[in-house]
Amino acid sequence: MKHTIYIKNKGAALLLTLLILTAILAIAFGVSTLIFGETKMSQEVPKSLRAYYVAEAGIERKLYEIRKQSNFADIGSAPSWCSGAGKVCLDADTCYAVDVTAGATTYIKGYGCYKGTRRAIEVSY
Repeated sequence: MKHTIYIKNKGAALLLTLLILTAILAIAFGVSTLIFGETKMSQEVPKSLRAYYVAEAGIERKLYEIRKQSNFADIGSAPSWCSGAGKVCLDADTCYAVDVTAGATTYIKGYGCYKGTRRAIEVSY
């Protein structure tokens, strides 16, 4: 009678082994996906920082122009995100644009772009 029990359970070890290997493979695939995603994201950080500093430089330039001429009539430019009128290119990959909204409180919004990575910052005074 014991002999018939072993014959019925012959494929159980193989099935259990396949299930365990499938689970391990799924975990390994999930971990590798996370690692590749984090690696790609960490490669974008320097581009994002450069775009931020370019936007900040645009704001500083506009503040200099405002202080120099004290006339808001012709200062603003349309936000362009690296294309269109009003942009200033520092090199082939780096551009900025600035938008000024004058009123009781003046808002200056700077847009920076570096190799497709965009950042925007706003200051008021």
